[in-house]
Amino acid sequence: MQFETENPIESWRRSCDELAWRLEQAKQHKLTFSVEAHVGSIVPRPKPALRLVRSVPGLTLTLDYTHFTRCGLPDSQVEPLLPFASHFHARGACRGRLQTSFKRNTIDYGRVLKALQKANYQGYVGVEYVWIDWEHCNEVDNLSETIQMRDFLRAKGSNSRASKN
Repeated sequence: MQFETENPIESWRRSCDELAWRLEQAKQHKLTFSVEAHVGSIVPRPKPALRLVRSVPGLTLTLDYTHFTRCGLPDSQVEPLLPFASHFHARGACRGRLQTSFKRNTIDYGRVLKALQKANYQGYVGVEYVWIDWEHCNEVDNLSETIQMRDFLRAKGSNSRASKN
């Protein structure tokens, strides 16, 4: 993340250096290393996230559209990140809400699943609902929303790994 006391260019360089070191450590143990571009991180939007994975060769993303949807960005602006995803989070979100009900969700997960297949995504799709007093995440019934999202992903992604989890 960008620290208030640090120059943004230095924060970026430090992040890239540290991530490259961690990536090398993970490779030694045959582990996939990923980071999540999210609200409050040094890469809170798709373009900086794309710049980061290109700046640290081999780095992958834990991709979660909700952090971008919350800012009002359309799914199409997140899609260029799909080839760099090694893990994927799914939950409901809409403009102004990092987490919302399935009914209020504006992410087109049918489109996302097709885009994941087109990008030859090999990772898992994890349903991620959290119950914390941050970003209004404690305002939905996590259990019910998890079941609805799981059922949707299974129905729409019958040929994907999402249907097996």
